Amino acid sequence: MANLIKTQPTGDYWAFENDWDTGLCHCRDDLGICCFAYWCCPCFTCQLHTRTQACLCTWCLPGGSTAFRAKIRTGFRIRGTVCRDACVICFCPCCAVLQIYNELEHQGL
Repeated sequence: MANLIKTQPTGDYWAFENDWDTGLCHCRDDLGICCFAYWCCPCFTCQLHTRTQACLCTWCLPGGSTAFRAKIRTGFRIRGTVCRDACVICFCPCCAVLQIYNELEHQGL
């Protein structure tokens, strides 16, 4: 009978090791994108959902925008919590979608 040697995985695979590429109130260098996000946030949000192939109805459902932000955050292993996602979406939705846009740009998507 052969001896089996099992190695245990090391490190915390559930840890989030990244930060958002830009801060919450950061517009990058494209003033046009910033203006679009702030003056027509629903249209900008629809474009983000289309870009990520998310259901367009998600952003208008209660908690849908929070779920979308949490999905992006966890997909890129960005530090944060669902509670913080909810607060950011609730108190500064335009900044939140702009931060998601900047992250997608940073990730090359």
